[in-house]
Amino acid sequence: MRRFLFSAGVFLATATMVYAGARAQEASIDKLLAKGDSAYTAMDSRGALEFYSKILEKDPNHYWALWKASRCYIDLGRMETKKDRKKELFTLADSLANRCVELYPDSAEAHFILSMAVGRMAEFAGGKKKIRLSKEVKAEAEKAIELNPNHDGAYHVLGRWNYEIATLSWLLKAAAKVIYGGVPPGASVEKAAELFARAIEIAPNKPVHYLEYGRSLIKLKRYAEAREALQKCLETPNVYWDDAKNKEEAKRLLKKIKGKS
Repeated sequence: MRRFLFSAGVFLATATMVYAGARAQEASIDKLLAKGDSAYTAMDSRGALEFYSKILEKDPNHYWALWKASRCYIDLGRMETKKDRKKELFTLADSLANRCVELYPDSAEAHFILSMAVGRMAEFAGGKKKIRLSKEVKAEAEKAIELNPNHDGAYHVLGRWNYEIATLSWLLKAAAKVIYGGVPPGASVEKAAELFARAIEIAPNKPVHYLEYGRSLIKLKRYAEAREALQKCLETPNVYWDDAKNKEEAKRLLKKIKGKS
């Protein structure tokens, strides 16, 4: 009986220590996550990545750290000027995003980040692979919307997809049709404008939505509406690291359509 009581006591003490250790690690991860989020809000993608990476060292399958670290790698890749390093960063983003989708297939954020990562990987692909990746971008963004109908980022990605496919030159479209069986069908600038408008409806605080909406409206020769959208881009406070650049582009487009009606 004494031996049983001793064994039970040891088990209880061990279990308590394990639980306490797990709680301590959880608290540590929560602190790292909060610091990473704070850094990202301050538009410091590099600093945010350091905190998310520390979480992944402790827990390689941590949901929030996976997609947020992937997002940071995408940001840093876009900032990078050297092609090889840019590709390396986008590859890391793609790897983490794919793992997040595999582990959390019902997460809209996972599919959204994957759509972004795949889109960046497509920059380095040629011909047939670029078309395949383009289809994957569309599929992942659509899946994100299926899981979260109010995901403004996914609507934005689909808007960009429609705009870029619809505005390919006839020469590129003809070449793709002959060599690769054609570009993905169904894209239009009208649809792009609708999707950007939806993104604005969901998240009116993001300058980039207004920029791309304005760009689409210019293509549709709806100049008055384009001016309104681009002006809104300039007036909306920055929320992302590249919003200053987005606003410079908005200014350029406003000059381009000056006097057009």
